[in-house]
Order: sequence, then structure tokens, then C-alpha cells
Amino acid sequence: MQTVTQIGDAKDRAGLSGPVNLPPQKRGAVRWRRWFTPYSFVLPIVLFTALFLAYPVIYSVALSFRDATIDTFVGGDMPFNGLANYQQSLSNSTFWRALLNTVLFTFFSILFQFTIGFLLALFFQNEFPLKNALIALLLVPWLAPILTAANTFKGLFNEVGPINQIGHLLGLSNLPWLADPQLAFIATIVANIWIGFPFNFILLYAGMRAVPLEVYEAAKLDGASYWKQVSHITIPMLKPVTVAVLMLGTIYTVKVFDLVWIMTGGGPANSTHLLSTYAYQTGFSVFNFGQAAAIATVMVLLIVSLNLLQLTLQRKA
Repeated sequence: MQTVTQIGDAKDRAGLSGPVNLPPQKRGAVRWRRWFTPYSFVLPIVLFTALFLAYPVIYSVALSFRDATIDTFVGGDMPFNGLANYQQSLSNSTFWRALLNTVLFTFFSILFQFTIGFLLALFFQNEFPLKNALIALLLVPWLAPILTAANTFKGLFNEVGPINQIGHLLGLSNLPWLADPQLAFIATIVANIWIGFPFNFILLYAGMRAVPLEVYEAAKLDGASYWKQVSHITIPMLKPVTVAVLMLGTIYTVKVFDLVWIMTGGGPANSTHLLSTYAYQTGFSVFNFGQAAAIATVMVLLIVSLNLLQLTLQRKA
């Protein structure tokens, strides 16, 4: 049988206890190994974040303070111009239109995506035939490529598309959905709602399934109606999931680019530009990379501000 001293020596050799009886050089190596081992597990994600996330953001912010046009960018001499890019953006009416569009686009998209997803999640708490098959079908909009979805809705809202054809059968006149500034903006919101509601649904559905059934059974015994159970049990217990869904939805929606660019290209007359599409046009059509970086920086600040607002409202609720 091993003695206590023998066990302690074995732990020392394995580096599991204090390096009391080791030589100074080995003692330092043990301390270094103990310090470094926990950090080695997170080192890959730290390097990935620094290389692929932090560096592009820092470079974009730095670029927003420089005169980066096609000539200066290729030549490598991009002089520092302070806040000139921001001033130029703020003095442009298209920027303010894109900013307002981004806020409205995000608000209405999140409102309807969350509402539809929540109601569907409530509905699918019931058991019925082909339930799993229907859930799989509901995920199709989220899984479908954005290119396919955008072109589909572009065809649906075409002047000779199915929506106007159905309206014609109902005695309505054809509407220039993608040629009218207001209608085109509504069309992009409808398309984004269709793409995004499955994401809200599946997360809320999973959150509802995690609520213990005993809580609902106790509420039924106390005489609580279905909607009282929803308002007093489901919604409060879904608060952590709701915060995550709204925050992720806000991030995804503010940075929407491909859907709007394919459907309208920011038109007609720049009426459907979001900050993302306007930054892209400024950078790769006008070739003013510094101003495009400034617009992108404003977009990042908008995402952070909206998420902070959501967290504040959730804490007060």
C-alpha cells in the first residue's frame, strides 16, 4: 500500500500538486505548464477571432479616416483625412434615406418574424399527424439560398408576376411593386420576413419544449386558461431565448445585403438602399473605399446601439 508521502511524490511528478520537491528548473516548467494549459484550449478561437473578425473591423475603421479612392488605394498612399468621410456621408441625403430604411427594415422584419415564429411555436406544441414533416417544410425558407429566395420574390413581385395576376383575377389593377419606391421597399420587407421567420420559430419552439409540463398542469388545476398560461408561464420563461432571438435577428437583419441588392439594387431612385447596399455601391461603384468604410462603421454602431436598447428594455420588462 502506498504511503501518503509516496502519493504526494507521485502527484508532484505528474504536476498535480505543488512543485515543492522539484528542482528550480523543473518547478518553473511545471508552473508554466499549469498556467499555459487552460489558455491553450481557447487559443485557437482567440486567433481565429483576431484574424478573421477583429482585424477586418479594425482595418475598416482605420480606413474610414483615410482618403481611400481607387487611385490612392492601388498606389498604397492613402492620406489621413480625419472625419471627412463621415462628414461627406452625413451631408448626403441618400445616406440618411439608407439609415432610415435600415431602421424601418429591421423593425418591421423583426416584428413580423418574431410574431409569426412565436405563434407557430405555440401551434406546434400540440401533437398531430405529420407534425415533424411540417416543421421540416417550415425550415425551407431559412435553408434555401438567398440567391434563390431573392430571385423568387423578384419574380413574384414582377409586374406580370403571380401576385399581380392574382390581383387581376380579384379585379385589382396591376401594381408596379419593384418600380414604385414605397412598394419596392415593402416587397423587400415581405421577402425578408419569409426568409427569417423559421429561425425565430425553431429557437422559440425549442425554448417552449424546455418548459416543464408540470408547470402547465399545475396552472390548469388552478383554473388558468390557455392564454393565461401563455402570458404568465410561457412568455416569462422564454425571456432568455427571446433576448437571444431578438439580438441575433437584429444583427442578421441590419447587415442584410444580398436580398435587397438582387431584388432592387437599392432602387428605384435609391429608395430601397440599406446601409449595407449603400456602402457596397459607394465602395465598388463609386470606388470611394474610405467613405464606404465610414458607412460600414455607422452600420456596426447601429447594430450595437439596437442590441443595447433591446437589453435595456428586456431588463426593465
